Order: sequence, then C-alpha cells, then structure tokens
Amino acid sequence: MKSILIADDNCDVVDILKRRCEKLGLNVVTADNAMDALKLADSVRPEAIILDIHMPQGNGLTVAEMLSNHEQLQSVPVIILTGSSSEEIIKRCHQLCAYYIPKSTDIWRHIEPVLCELLEINEDPMDVPEMPSDQKLSESLAILDRVFAILGVEVNDSPQPAEGSEPVVEQNTPWVLTIEDDEDVAIALKMRLKEVGIIAVHAAEGTAGYRSAFMSAPSAIILDYELPRGNGDYVLRRLKESPVTSSIPVIVLTGRKEPFIERQMRSMGANAFFTKPFQWGRIKQTLEDLLPAGMVH
Repeated sequence: MKSILIADDNCDVVDILKRRCEKLGLNVVTADNAMDALKLADSVRPEAIILDIHMPQGNGLTVAEMLSNHEQLQSVPVIILTGSSSEEIIKRCHQLCAYYIPKSTDIWRHIEPVLCELLEINEDPMDVPEMPSDQKLSESLAILDRVFAILGVEVNDSPQPAEGSEPVVEQNTPWVLTIEDDEDVAIALKMRLKEVGIIAVHAAEGTAGYRSAFMSAPSAIILDYELPRGNGDYVLRRLKESPVTSSIPVIVLTGRKEPFIERQMRSMGANAFFTKPFQWGRIKQTLEDLLPAGMVH
C-alpha cells in the first residue's frame, strides 16, 4: 500500500485530508510539527508528502528544502498547503518543484487529481470505497469553513482571481483567461469574446496568470509570450506539468514572429499560435474547435 505523509498542526484539516486520502487507498501518516515531519519522512519513505507552511518547530518550505537535499527523499513529490497567496511563497514552491495549493473549502478538488496523477491511483469508482454521505461531507465542509475563518483565509467556492486580475465569473460559467500585459490587446480580446458569449478574465503577469489558472480552471487560456514575472514559455511549462491544468487548451498570441518561438511553444503543448496584430476570425475558429460544442456562439 502506498503511503502519504500529511504534516499540519491543525487537527481538523489533517482529519479531513486523512479520511479523503484513505478513500483513495493510501496509508496515511501524520505529523503536527516540522521536526516530526522530517523524522517520519526519513523513516516511512512515503510516496508523497503534504506540508503546511506554518508549523511548530519549523517551516514547511524549510522542510521541503531539506527533503530536496536528501539523497533518498529528493524525488518524493511535495505538496505545499497554505492559506497565503504571497508571490514569494509561490516562487519558492516553484524553485523547490513543489506543488502550491491554497487552502479553501474546495481544496480536495485541487489535491485529488495531483495525487492520482503522481501516485498512479485508479479513479475507477468501482475500485474506490464508498464516499461519505452528503450530510457527513457537509459537516466536513462546515468544519473547514470554521478552520479557515480562524486562519483568516477567505472561503469561496467560486474561482478566485490572481492578484491584479479582474473578478472571476461564477463557477460552471464558460470563461477564458487572457494572460496579456498589453492593456489594449486585453480589452480587444474581452470585447471579442463577449460577442461570442464568453467572459474574459485578465491577468497582466505570468505568475498571476498561472496561479489563476491553477486555482480556477478556465475553459481556455490565451497566452502572450513576453510577460512580466514569468514569460509565456515559463507559464506554459508550469501549466502542462501540473495534472490540474495540463488539459486546459492554450492559444499563444504574441508580437514575436521568430519561427523558433512557435516551434518551442507548440512542442511544449500550445494548441495554437498566432502573431499580432491578430485576426479575430482565426482565433474564434480555434476556440470553436477546442471548446465543447455550443460554447462559442
């Protein structure tokens, strides 16, 4: 049986995550401080580790760094679980090749696909034990609401925008994330998308765009190449390496016309590549091909 280590000093969060992981058939070991997390990681050698950042006797990021320098543990995937959306913390997670997942009431929706992908877990419902009743699940979410209120984390089941982006539409509403630092282009895309019944959400920086996509799962992404705080190639690489965002269609739209850039972005997983000034008809047709039927009016 595969094992997972969960290290968090909040017993309510640990209890909920533990029960969820056990439903996936995982053996769960837990720690409530950084030192115990290191000791258990060394003795148990889990297949994955979930770390809170703020814990007694240390910091989750420090633990992740120590694990990355451990000869036998450096290949173990680490998920950083935190209520903070600090750019510095997100950057540190990227440097450590750790998965950054913000705390929210739908946190399991982000954690489960990552674990299933990393640990090759069969998601066939016939192989998974029966889930808790709706009443028990509601009680669990109510506990999370109270926990995150105490932690000062805003609780909202709707997609959350990255810092500096526009408000995100309600959940289950088709929308496209535009990651573009040219305000005129962003406005033009927003108007064009609105004409065909799709709402555009804008992020002006690379890391902000990646974070918004990871947290909110847009229907598609229109990505510029040259961006502050993370160019398009960096954003695309991060999108495609995460199970949470790898299936989101990405259209690259850039003023750069060098052939090697198109080859690079397509090889990394871009679904389409267009140069500015763009022809809206071609982008519209691409969206019609990539998105479910009827989404583009």
